[in-house]
Amino acid sequence: MALLFILNNVRYLCTMKNINNLLQKALFASAVAVSAMSVVTSEVRAEESRKHDWYVTGSAMRIAEAGGSGLHLNLNPAVVDGIGDYEGNMAWSLAVGHESALSRGATTPQYVRLEVEGVSGSIDRKGIEVPGSRIALDDTVKFRALFLNGMVGMLDTTHTRWWLGAGIGYAQTTFPDASSATPCGCLQPLTHDDIAFQVKLQAELEISTNGALFAEAGYKKLTGGETRNLPGVDYGALNLTNIALGFRLYW
Repeated sequence: MALLFILNNVRYLCTMKNINNLLQKALFASAVAVSAMSVVTSEVRAEESRKHDWYVTGSAMRIAEAGGSGLHLNLNPAVVDGIGDYEGNMAWSLAVGHESALSRGATTPQYVRLEVEGVSGSIDRKGIEVPGSRIALDDTVKFRALFLNGMVGMLDTTHTRWWLGAGIGYAQTTFPDASSATPCGCLQPLTHDDIAFQVKLQAELEISTNGALFAEAGYKKLTGGETRNLPGVDYGALNLTNIALGFRLYW
């Protein structure tokens, strides 16, 4: 029943409007593969992985929804508010972590994880909406981040484990030069480093005593930054919602 629940949730995530049909089929096929592996590994129990302390994970990630908190064009002295039109793209992550069991007396231990995760990806910038007009664009905003995540085990079943986590870190966002697309030359290139945050929910399926597959839904908040030259732009924050499929290896 837990595996069916994972499969249904992955299918639901794949219906989000910003995911194309090809990706839907790929993610659903991966979910079916996870279910098939559970049959082959029916004797493997989730608690086997708890004999290991350290792990490494890798995942392919789709930015299912991308948006901005709003941007500001500084025309000195006038300031014009706008909205960025973004579409999700692909990203990848790699993490190394340690799992521990916190004793709660005679009750079941509380499993926790502490990990360092690197994420790299991009989103497509389709345009900028300003009062009275739209600036059409077709370029890419790149990002990379390094997070320190804490995760708490929420639910264990015979073959699955559910985790809820949050992380804080440092991210770099790179906006390409689009100043020629505006009469004011405002959309200047910018590479900005700042604090980043994320939260994520993972459903993990044990396939061996040293390995597991997982599906993830997450949210990331990155700071866009502000150019120094006038006329310039404050790109605001980026809000990214992602889904991912990955593999975890224990040792």
